Amino acid sequence: MKKRKPSERMFEFASFLASAARGSVDEGGLGASLRFLDALSQLPELGKDTYDDKFLVGMSKYVKKHMNIDFLVAREEYMELLDDVLARFGRQIRRRDGFDA
Repeated sequence: MKKRKPSERMFEFASFLASAARGSVDEGGLGASLRFLDALSQLPELGKDTYDDKFLVGMSKYVKKHMNIDFLVAREEYMELLDDVLARFGRQIRRRDGFDA
């Protein structure tokens, strides 16, 4: 098994959080997905001394800007935010794995 860099492990964890945020809605609990998004938004700050991932920094800003507003406004808008976050991670994963997205 290939040893991964700390930045790769952090990205994989962030991808997990994005996926869990969306999946937790169908499993019950919008509140849980909001907590996942909050954790996702904090990752770049937590790892700033060990890695620099421009995608995660941008994602953090995007999530912080939208998560509480969309959560409080309407379920439909919040679901769109979750779907968009997951789609952005999907495109980034494809880029990092060498596929054009």
